[in-house]
Amino acid sequence: MDTPAKIKAFEEAIRTMFEEISPRYDLLNLVLTLGRDNFWRDALSRRLLALDPYGEFLDLATGTGRQLISIAKYHPKAKLVGLDFSAPMLKVAEDLIKKTSQANSGDRQPVLILGDAMNPGLGHNRFDSVSISFGLRNIADRRYFYHQVYDTLKPGGRFLILELFFDPRPWWSGLYKRLLLTAVPYLASVVFGSSHSAYSYLGRSIVNFPDPGRLIDELSEAGFTEMGFRVYTFGAVMLLWAHKPVA
Repeated sequence: MDTPAKIKAFEEAIRTMFEEISPRYDLLNLVLTLGRDNFWRDALSRRLLALDPYGEFLDLATGTGRQLISIAKYHPKAKLVGLDFSAPMLKVAEDLIKKTSQANSGDRQPVLILGDAMNPGLGHNRFDSVSISFGLRNIADRRYFYHQVYDTLKPGGRFLILELFFDPRPWWSGLYKRLLLTAVPYLASVVFGSSHSAYSYLGRSIVNFPDPGRLIDELSEAGFTEMGFRVYTFGAVMLLWAHKPVA
């Protein structure tokens, strides 16, 4: 495990990066994923578990709030909380939610909180489900993070992870790797005016991220049970789920 100083430095670098790219983050992702990220987010939203009639859900590293908007579409009466450590990202989320009728329905409007996913501080045994979409790659200490999620879930609650990863087995994996490491940063910087270094990091983080089997092992070590996963879009995206035991 890295030292606390290294973890803090990593978190600050990630925060700075997302503050820099926040104005164009959604547009670039929409283009780079050919609009498939909406499908992936909806797949997560459909698997959220409500233990009471409507449920209270927490979305960590919520970014521009698009996962919250997807959740509101499938769970219109749920209480939604989104937490992120980037104020500019949350400002984009606030504006986007105001423009989206499904996520802007009076007292059920999502609550946005500026905070750290590593230490959310939102109460013990509180949420029916906790999700993180495309944010686990930016967590410096996954095992510590899992324990924080475990603590905030109700017994029987569900943890969901949506994440990009790189599968080296398909014949086209070499081309995909080159796309992630070279073409994506170039497109981000030249066409969209986003940071070349930010998207170079994001490409590397996808290539180096663990496969679903390894994450399942990590979740089991953290105390979760009833794990499972699905892979989408030719092995580019994984959706994992795990449960906090009732007893």
